[in-house]
Amino acid sequence: MSIRIFSVGLLAIFLSCCPSAQLIAAEGDEAIFLTDMSRCEPAAALASQPEPGKWRLIPYATAERKGIMLGAGSFVEAPEVRLPIEVDGWFDVVLGIWNPKVMYDGQPIIKARLGSRPIFQQIHPGKSPGLQNATFLEEVSLCRADLSDETSIAFAKSNGLQPHSAYIAYVKLVPLSPAQVQAEKSRRQDESRKNLVATFDGSSIFHFSDVSTTEHLLEWVEKLRDSDTKKVLWAVTYGDRTGFPTKNPDLTYLGNDDLFLTSPLTFGNNYQRGQRQMQQFFKQCAAEGIVPQQRLAEHAHKLGMKFDLMYRIGILGGIGMMEAHKNNFVQKHPEVRQVTRDGRPLQKASLAFPQVQQLILDQIDESCRLIDADGINLCFVRGPHFLLWEQPVRAAFEKKYGVSSQDVAEDDPRMDVVRAEIMTNFLKRVRAKLDEVGKSQGKDLTLSVWVWPHDQGVWLGGRPLDEGLDVAEWIKLDLLDSVICQEGVDETYIQLGQQHGCEFVLFTGYRGDKAMSPTSLVDAYQKGATTFACWDIDAYQNGPETWQWLQRTGDRAALQKLKDQPELLKRPRFPLIEVNGNRVDAGLADAVYSGG
Repeated sequence: MSIRIFSVGLLAIFLSCCPSAQLIAAEGDEAIFLTDMSRCEPAAALASQPEPGKWRLIPYATAERKGIMLGAGSFVEAPEVRLPIEVDGWFDVVLGIWNPKVMYDGQPIIKARLGSRPIFQQIHPGKSPGLQNATFLEEVSLCRADLSDETSIAFAKSNGLQPHSAYIAYVKLVPLSPAQVQAEKSRRQDESRKNLVATFDGSSIFHFSDVSTTEHLLEWVEKLRDSDTKKVLWAVTYGDRTGFPTKNPDLTYLGNDDLFLTSPLTFGNNYQRGQRQMQQFFKQCAAEGIVPQQRLAEHAHKLGMKFDLMYRIGILGGIGMMEAHKNNFVQKHPEVRQVTRDGRPLQKASLAFPQVQQLILDQIDESCRLIDADGINLCFVRGPHFLLWEQPVRAAFEKKYGVSSQDVAEDDPRMDVVRAEIMTNFLKRVRAKLDEVGKSQGKDLTLSVWVWPHDQGVWLGGRPLDEGLDVAEWIKLDLLDSVICQEGVDETYIQLGQQHGCEFVLFTGYRGDKAMSPTSLVDAYQKGATTFACWDIDAYQNGPETWQWLQRTGDRAALQKLKDQPELLKRPRFPLIEVNGNRVDAGLADAVYSGG
C-alpha cells in the first residue's frame, strides 16, 4: 500500500492565494501529496550520500510540508526509478521540483511518465528562480489521467553526451470532479480542436538532451500526447544530407563517420557535442537496421496524429572551412551550381537543372518507401535562392520571349515568370511522384509547402515569386493539400485554398510580436487563421509555461484568457527552509556565496 499524505483544506487556501495554480490544480477534493521519494524502486538506485550512478535522497522542508526529494547532478548517470502509487480515478499529476541555482550545474531536465506508458515526457524548467539568499520548490504539470490501473510513476534524467541534473521533491495528485473528467474526455474526442502541426527539424533535439536510443527519440513525440496536435512534421533531409539510411551515392547519411570533424576525446563547444551525439545515434540506428523516423511515425500514429516528412531543399556546397565531408553533391557536380547575373558561380545547387530536381525526387521516393508517412512538405524557407541565372533559366527565357537574356535587368519581371514556370513544373513532378508511391502503398500521400505571404520577403530571399514560387498557381492546379505560411495571414492563399481544397496553416513567426504566444494566436484567429504550425517546437514544448498554452491551440477561450491574464502562466513557488539538514531560509548566502 502506498503512503499518502493528505493536506485537508490546503488546496482551497493554495488556490485562493495563488491564482496561477488553477491551471495545474483542479477544483474539488483536497490534493494528495507523495513527499517521500525514498520509496522509489529499485532501492539499489538510491543513496543517502553521493554515490556514482545513484540518485541522492535529500531531506527538505518548506513552510507547507517536509519530505525526502530525489536528486542527481548532471554528472551522475542515475537510472530510471519508480514511485509506487495506488489511487482510483482521474487526477491532475503535478510534480514538485527543485531547480537549484546554488549548484552551478546548468538547467535541469526532468523525465517522468506513468508506469503503464513506455516513453518518458521531458520537462525543461529553464532558468533557476533561485536567489543568493533563497531557493525554491516549483510545481509543474505532468499530465491529466485516469490512475485507477496505474501502479507507479517513473522518473529519469538526461545522461550521456547531454547530461542534466534532476531534482523531484514530491508528486501532487489533484482529483478531478465528474464534470471535469467528462469535459476532458470530450476534449480528447473532439477532432475539430486538433489544429496544430508540430514541426521538428530532426537535428536540434540532439543539442537539448540525451538521445542515444530510439526511446529517447520518441520522447519528443510523446510530449504531444492528448494535446491539440493533429500532425507531426519531421525533417528528414537537409539538402544532400539525409536522416534515413540511403543507397543513393549522391546523398550522405547523417550517421556517416566522415561527416563531422570532431575529436573522439573532446568537443570544441556545446554545438559540436550535439553534432557528435547525432552522428553516433544515426550510426547506431544503421548498425541495428533501424529507420528512426519509422519509429516516430509508428508512435505518432499510435497517439492519433498524422506524420509527414519535411525536405529542406536548399542544397549547399559549403566554403571548405569546417566541413569534414569533402564529397558533397555540389562539390561532385559543380556544373549544377547557381550562377549570378554576371556569371559568378555560387556553392549551391540550382533547381533549374533536371539532375537537381531528380535528386529531390529520389529523396522523396526512397524515404516514403522506408517510412510510413502520411504526406510530405517541401520547405522553401530553407531556403532561397533556388535558381538564378543558370543556363537552363537563360535558355527558357530566350525560348519564351525570343530575345537574348544578356541585357535583361536583374529585376525584370519576365525572369520571375520563367523561374516560376520551371518551379511549377518541378512541383508537378513532385505531385506525380507522390501519387506513384502512394498508389503502390494503397494510400493517398498529401503535399504541403512551407512558404511566406505572396507580397512579403523572407530571410535571405524576396517575395515568393521573386524566388520562382508561384504558390497561387500551385493551388489553382490542385497540386497542394495545404500551405504552411509563415509570418502573415495571406488572404489570397486562403481564398484560393477554399476553392481548391487546400488548407491554410499559419506559423505566426519566430520573434517579437509575431512569435507564437496566446496573443499572436488570438490575433491570428481574428484574421481568419484556424490551423497553426510551430517551427522547431522541440525548442518550446518542454517549457512548463509554454506548454500550458501550446498544447491547447484549439481552445480559443483558453488562449484569450491567457492573453488577458498572462500571470496565470506563472508556476507556483515555495521557498525552501531546510535542505539536507541545513537551514537555507537565512544562511544560504553565507553557506554558498560569501566565501571561497
